Amino acid sequence: MNNVECERLDSLEGWVAVKSNIFEETETFKLGFIVQWNVIECKFAVTCHNRTLQRQRRKDEVAVGGDPQTSWAGLFSVSDLKHVHQQLSCVSDILGACFPDLVEFEEGNIWDFLFPSRRSGTRDDHERDLETPCRKLEKYLSTAIDVCGRKIVLDTLFVQDDRDVEEYFENLQEFRKKTMQEEMARAKARLRQLLQSHGGADGMVALLCICEDEDEAYQDLVTVATAFFQYLLQPFRDMRELACLYKMEILKSLEFEDLGPKRIAALEKEAEEWRMKAEDAVASIQDITVNYFAQTSKALAGMLRQMEEDKCRFGAAAWASAAPRLEKLRFMLAKETLQHMRTTEMCLNRKKDSIRGKVCQQNTVDQLELQFYETQLELYDAKLEILKNEELLLVAQMDALRRQIKELMEEVVYYDVCENPEELQSMVHTRVQPTTSSAVSQLKRRLHTLESKRGNICARRAYLRNKKVRVFAVLILNPCLPSSAIFLKKRQGQYILKTPRSRMSTSVPYPPQPLSIISLGPSATSEGPSSIRPAPRRNKTARKQEPKDIPVQIYSAPPAAPPPPPPPPLPPPPPPPPPLLPTPPVRASPSSKDTPILCCCFAAGTMDEVLASLQRGQIQLRKVPAPGAAPPEVDPRSNLMSDIRRGVTLKKVRTSTRIEPQQIPNTGNNELERSIKAAMLRMKKVAADSDGEDGTDEETQSFDWDN
Repeated sequence: MNNVECERLDSLEGWVAVKSNIFEETETFKLGFIVQWNVIECKFAVTCHNRTLQRQRRKDEVAVGGDPQTSWAGLFSVSDLKHVHQQLSCVSDILGACFPDLVEFEEGNIWDFLFPSRRSGTRDDHERDLETPCRKLEKYLSTAIDVCGRKIVLDTLFVQDDRDVEEYFENLQEFRKKTMQEEMARAKARLRQLLQSHGGADGMVALLCICEDEDEAYQDLVTVATAFFQYLLQPFRDMRELACLYKMEILKSLEFEDLGPKRIAALEKEAEEWRMKAEDAVASIQDITVNYFAQTSKALAGMLRQMEEDKCRFGAAAWASAAPRLEKLRFMLAKETLQHMRTTEMCLNRKKDSIRGKVCQQNTVDQLELQFYETQLELYDAKLEILKNEELLLVAQMDALRRQIKELMEEVVYYDVCENPEELQSMVHTRVQPTTSSAVSQLKRRLHTLESKRGNICARRAYLRNKKVRVFAVLILNPCLPSSAIFLKKRQGQYILKTPRSRMSTSVPYPPQPLSIISLGPSATSEGPSSIRPAPRRNKTARKQEPKDIPVQIYSAPPAAPPPPPPPPLPPPPPPPPPLLPTPPVRASPSSKDTPILCCCFAAGTMDEVLASLQRGQIQLRKVPAPGAAPPEVDPRSNLMSDIRRGVTLKKVRTSTRIEPQQIPNTGNNELERSIKAAMLRMKKVAADSDGEDGTDEETQSFDWDN
């Protein structure tokens, strides 16, 4: 045996995967057999009709060439029928005694040909009983249909040469996907079974054993789910890499090669197509990542819910051994839900950008603007959920620190027997107390730091809630949206807005901006948690000063500190450009290497790395103004003198040919353009705060989870 044959003994080359349901019948058909003896061929003529399809065709009176076959026919000798009987008997043993006796129709051997008088069948065809064997064969074939199934009997009797054998084989890609789905379903079923077995645990020891098995089951589920979703991601990853590669090659050709205008236009069109394919691949990757984190967070939520139910069945002393696992589950659930909401936020941003790009016609502007507001509110919901789970992470760490502080404070210390009480006091003050107090003070400092971070997160949540109410107020106060009432019915009961008519401006159809004394985003230059404190504190102050029943008024700026007025625009006023914010430095998201402070037995999956790569790509793909876009400031006289030296003829400028803005005809196109620009301006003002916070959130979100 050579080395090539010994190289892979477990190779599956040449093997095929047969479908497990190739003989399953989704529909029930009634088949009828007609068997007659063919005197000329000396064989049995077997005809089969699909009565169900024939009846349907007669009812519809339509005969399409692509319909399934309704009739089959064939000639079979006695040996052929016995061979068919052997194959069908292998499928079902019941058919062994059902085959009729066909000895009279068997062909003779060579001695019968040499000596015709020796033939067993001495009677002629007209003397034989032909009807009884034919009716028995019809009954046998009908029984075989009932026992073995329609497809097996028809494939055994009427073998077609042009039959495609590929229909019996599994597609390897689909087979692998189906296998992974079955493995994930088994892992979910095992975890669900362990969760249901918590009620049968009488003592804490039995419950802890079940919890260990449950942790292993969850780890198996994470492993199988990671492998499955990585398999789903692989085609889109390949498409993204291929599209980026082809796009870079096309851009290099456009930059370095001397091409004609037609070739340049064709290459630019091709580059745009590859860019769209790359964006579609990234969108599919985001959707698959959302599904993964939804699965893991759902499993952890069930585990945490069961642990909280078990806590009510045990006392405080017995539950002390299971308290660390409860804290660990809370930490992990908050972490997985945080990852889930981050991917959801990316999907909502993508949806919002797609709506922005569709604002092109007047009849769809109002509908798209309404969709934009709805997506903006969903985006705020996702951001609030992210902050909520960040707070849950902090709460889990704070509970662990409080438990450790309580254990240290309640720790019982035993001393040796001392005759002098003063000696005991000296031992307590000199040996034990400094060590214990230093550990407690260190834990208290960490607890104070976490409390300050939690307060910071609460302030950011309040800030986002106010901006969410502000978007809702814009939607209510905007008379340009005829469908806003339908949208408000969907979210009825979530907000209560009371806006006096005296505070509404008649000249502007939407609230002027800025509507708040709060800055759009915290300073990006400062580092650490204090970089986002000033704005939320001002937000809290504003909320305390204003009444609770008029939440819109919290956005009105106080007269003592009005914002600087913008310079008056020239008529007609052009729409202001969207706020351009500096992009944050490109760095990996901390979610790719999350190491929870609590000791947990679960390793971080590779789907966290997928989310980190998506976030890095989102940062890198942000549109920023090019640094060299602005023309250099040079003296125009130097250019003029250089042109005069080269002999360029200068033309006189006619000042009378200037077209005043009032001379522009007020056509329908200008009306359409103005309405579209007005809608885009409203959407830009609504999304200004959200876009402005993207850079800050990417720098500040979960910046301390790696510590």
